[in-house]
Amino acid sequence: MNTNKTEYYDIVAGPNKDALFDACKYAHSKAAKIPIDFEVVIGYTLPPNEPGSAYIPMDITDISITCIEYEDNSGESFNLNGNCYADPDFTGGSKPYRFKAYYNSKKRIGRIAFEE
Repeated sequence: MNTNKTEYYDIVAGPNKDALFDACKYAHSKAAKIPIDFEVVIGYTLPPNEPGSAYIPMDITDISITCIEYEDNSGESFNLNGNCYADPDFTGGSKPYRFKAYYNSKKRIGRIAFEE
């Protein structure tokens, strides 16, 4: 019986479709690096629907996109795989992770999960 539960985090802002594909195209290039940033929510200062509530962003850097799959026929929704440095446990120190994500490049939102 598998008791591992994958924890997903909300992506509330990110790159457009062209930047995603450029980043994937140059993911293993020594000559070119396309910076990609996702704004990932680790928590909230108050319950999310409360007035004055703000999200707490996760420390996530050095994102590289290594795989892009179309999620549907919209041309805007993708399943992504890649690598990054992140602090999903909010310990104050980033570690290297592989990630998988669903991302909508039109709305620039999605969900991301990390694997060590």
